[in-house]
Amino acid sequence: MSAPTGPGAQLTADLGAALELGAGRMDAKDHAALEELHTRVAERLSMGDGLTVAALVGGTGVGKSALLNAIVGTEVARVGIRRPTTDHPVGVAAALDPPTAALLDWLRIDDRRVVPGALAEGLVLVDLPDHDSVAEGHRATSARLAGRVDALVVVVDPVKYARADLHDGPLAALRHHAEVLLVALNRADELSDGDLAKVQADLAARLRADGLDEAQVCTTSAVTGQGVDTLRGHLEQLASSRRAVLRRLAGDAAAVATTAQAQLPELPEATVEVAGVVDAVLEAADGHRAVVGHTVAWRSTARRAVRSPLARLARTPLQAARRAGRELGLSGVTPAGERDTAPMRSEEAIGRVLARELALADTTGLAHHALDRAVRDAAAQAAPRAVEAVRGLTGGRPQRRWWWPVLAGARGVSEAVALTGLVWSVLLGVAEWLGLPEPPTPQVTEELTWPAALLLGALAARLLLGLCSRWASRVGARRVARRAERELRRQLTSVVHDHLLAPYEREVTAYRELHAALTRLAAPPAVPRA
Repeated sequence: MSAPTGPGAQLTADLGAALELGAGRMDAKDHAALEELHTRVAERLSMGDGLTVAALVGGTGVGKSALLNAIVGTEVARVGIRRPTTDHPVGVAAALDPPTAALLDWLRIDDRRVVPGALAEGLVLVDLPDHDSVAEGHRATSARLAGRVDALVVVVDPVKYARADLHDGPLAALRHHAEVLLVALNRADELSDGDLAKVQADLAARLRADGLDEAQVCTTSAVTGQGVDTLRGHLEQLASSRRAVLRRLAGDAAAVATTAQAQLPELPEATVEVAGVVDAVLEAADGHRAVVGHTVAWRSTARRAVRSPLARLARTPLQAARRAGRELGLSGVTPAGERDTAPMRSEEAIGRVLARELALADTTGLAHHALDRAVRDAAAQAAPRAVEAVRGLTGGRPQRRWWWPVLAGARGVSEAVALTGLVWSVLLGVAEWLGLPEPPTPQVTEELTWPAALLLGALAARLLLGLCSRWASRVGARRVARRAERELRRQLTSVVHDHLLAPYEREVTAYRELHAALTRLAAPPAVPRA
């Protein structure tokens, strides 16, 4: 089977693209119809466009068989009074060569009549059972073949041309096939000229209402031969142009694509704003609380790091008592730096928030099940990574700063100097109280001794260092908070982009490509004449 070229290749490619992209995205019934059409198009195009099969279809008693006999010029179809007369399809050709036989085999037409010279080269006529037959098998056969032949001649008469079952049934399904559709108003000899003109005008109006205003209409009479040559000429022209095959298949594709496209969701015009989704993720994952917790942990670490050795020594018994109390269950208080700052919300809750954010960005509300499923799957994959990013912030140890040991050492020196001045002053006071000879005491000024100067200066320095330490911790905490939030936003932006928006945008792109393929199928290009 050779690959089709030209417009046929484009039709096949568009059908293949729509079939692949539509899996899981289109309605199952529409996808099955597209798959059946793709198979039929490939099979029919593989047989070439050298043969055109035109079928006569119509209701009971409109004279299809008699009209076929008139076109061929001999009786090949049985005409009778008892209805229905045609109980199986009859194929008529000028020769039964292998290509014709293969095409009739594909159509499953077993009754074949050969009338040499009766039909133009490349034209095959088929007489179908009545589409409104009382026999269900006749209706099924007529519907099956009417959907597979290359051209249709809808035969009506002055009585049945306006019936609803005709316009709502066979004709309603052919609005995309006007170029391969002929309408024969048969039995025209039974009307006067005035009545015939009225019927013709009414039929034309009804065809326009059916969207078939481009269909060719012939007025015929199998009894008098009126219009038979005109109808035969239209059929021969259609066969010689060799465009009926592709036009019929393109019309079938347009009908299926129009139905399928109507069921697809309207896609959002604007792209999703990453910053807005990151804000929502930050809120959903308790990211702000994690930043605060990280900052509190840093300040707690900073306070411990700038303590002087003397302060640490003094706090050792108190810390030991607290640990013992916690171990014995006597205290439920946890130090601020050791409190759990992990996100409080579950991954499922974060996933719901993410899906809702994309739903708000989509004007359709993600009503279509496939797009909705893709968004929820992407949100479910992004949620644990968002939680991991937040926990990575709260779980790490705060970064130490160079000034922590400097301040701790300075505070230790000031405390040591103050302690020296205090001990010296106490010893001087004890000696004076005991009446011992006063030891020589160096003076800073006439009224200020060195012990007092050391004590007061060291206490002032200790107070100043404490204020500096508190200010530095506050400034450092603000910087840490800003840096932590920037890093967390960077990580969450990466998570949102890679694991949420990228899958979402891939799905939206697939829908856009599906829409584009169906749009091309719904508006097939013009088929050049041979």
